[in-house]
Amino acid sequence: MLVLGLAWPTATILAQCPDGSPPPCRSARVGAIPPPNSVAVLYFDNLSRDTASAYLADGLTDELITRLSQVRRLEVRSRFESRRVRDERSNDPRALGRMVHAEYLVSGSLQQAGERVRVNVALVRASTSAQVWGSIYDRTGQDMLQIQSDIASEVAGAITGRLLPEERASLARRPTRDPVAYDLYLRGVGAANTFSENGLRAGLDYFGRALARDSTFADAWVQQSLAWGVLADGYIEGRVGYARARESADRAMRLDSTNATAPALFASTTIALDGDASQTRRWALRAQRLDPRSWLAHCDLSWAWLASAGGADSALSEARQGWDADTLSAVPAWNYLMTLAMLQQTDSLAAVLPRMANTLSPEDLRAYDGVVRLERGDAAAAASRLPWSYYGGVLAAEYIRAQLALARPEAARAAVDSMVALSRTGYYNAFGLARAYAALGRTDEAFAWLDRAWEQRTNWVAFARWYAEFAPLHADPRWAAFLRRVGQAP
Repeated sequence: MLVLGLAWPTATILAQCPDGSPPPCRSARVGAIPPPNSVAVLYFDNLSRDTASAYLADGLTDELITRLSQVRRLEVRSRFESRRVRDERSNDPRALGRMVHAEYLVSGSLQQAGERVRVNVALVRASTSAQVWGSIYDRTGQDMLQIQSDIASEVAGAITGRLLPEERASLARRPTRDPVAYDLYLRGVGAANTFSENGLRAGLDYFGRALARDSTFADAWVQQSLAWGVLADGYIEGRVGYARARESADRAMRLDSTNATAPALFASTTIALDGDASQTRRWALRAQRLDPRSWLAHCDLSWAWLASAGGADSALSEARQGWDADTLSAVPAWNYLMTLAMLQQTDSLAAVLPRMANTLSPEDLRAYDGVVRLERGDAAAAASRLPWSYYGGVLAAEYIRAQLALARPEAARAAVDSMVALSRTGYYNAFGLARAYAALGRTDEAFAWLDRAWEQRTNWVAFARWYAEFAPLHADPRWAAFLRRVGQAP
């Protein structure tokens, strides 16, 4: 899922953080002693004259995080946590260590000149500011794979004391033998990580070119699957995006049975394409066995439970565990909020919002604050915080409920008319419109848009049974028929 945001002042939304301070809120772990095996890779500085080389510095950082995460004896901070302090001007390791809750920090710089690349890297113990290890690599650009492997091995060894044979083998593994394919892959990751439609499509182009050179490049198949999955529902129909995401994830699994992300991505497609919660659960559990720390596997499992009658408690538990696994990643945070809102856990939703101020956009926080206010009976405040257009109309039904509570039916109808107009100009997620029509009490239109949502294969269909707007539809024979059609027999 893609989360887009506007520049709203967070402090006007949330009055106080859990620790009593004003927003933006600090991590809930602030003040606790970081685990002795915790490490954060800070984003490398790009010192090249050509700013186009920035993808190399970013790619080196991201790949180091990925490689170090393969060492189970290390607790590696996510790239989201590293991005949070990317523009932090403090040179004090103690302060940076507290910000990312890590005992060790990896930092460095990259400079490219022609065919040569110089990488300067250091490992510092944050609590003492002492440098534990450092090195300079001066090689050709084609040696980037070896540089990453060497740095990861040195860092892991310096923290753990001595690498185990299987850890050494894992860190030495080369995802591809083709340096050009690897360069295209890094460019693709840099483009796709913008999460814009143009960036995702540019990323797919790079991944395709990389795979044309090396079709055994499993990591490129994984990133291609991820890009198609993000495009699905947000920019293109799920039946197209999820199908291609599944094909890429399947290729990745066949090439690398140890990659935990591939089965997690495969799992996320089965709900939308097949309406099969049992298969989603199967693939998510496989991903979890490969990587118990995978937040995506927890998200998959929460979706599988949401697609099952009586699965509310288990869905909430898995969604919470997904967020706990990486409190600074936007997707598990957003998934947890969505689940709380869907299951009308208003008090929990209100309590957790302040803790996400450093993760989600101000628009996300404002919108879900609107959901809280609506459920607590403050329709006026809710209407001012709930734009019907938010994330393709995902909260349009709440906006309409607020307008109807304020005796503004014309505003509610105008929002739905605007959504229908948008659906005629290009892809528009039909599920939001189904909920909107249901909120208006227009049953025939609600069923028509539910049918269209299933044709689109949006994953939202799997969660239809939980939405309050659809409750009046449950007595209609068409509701039971719809649930059977999408694999959710009542």
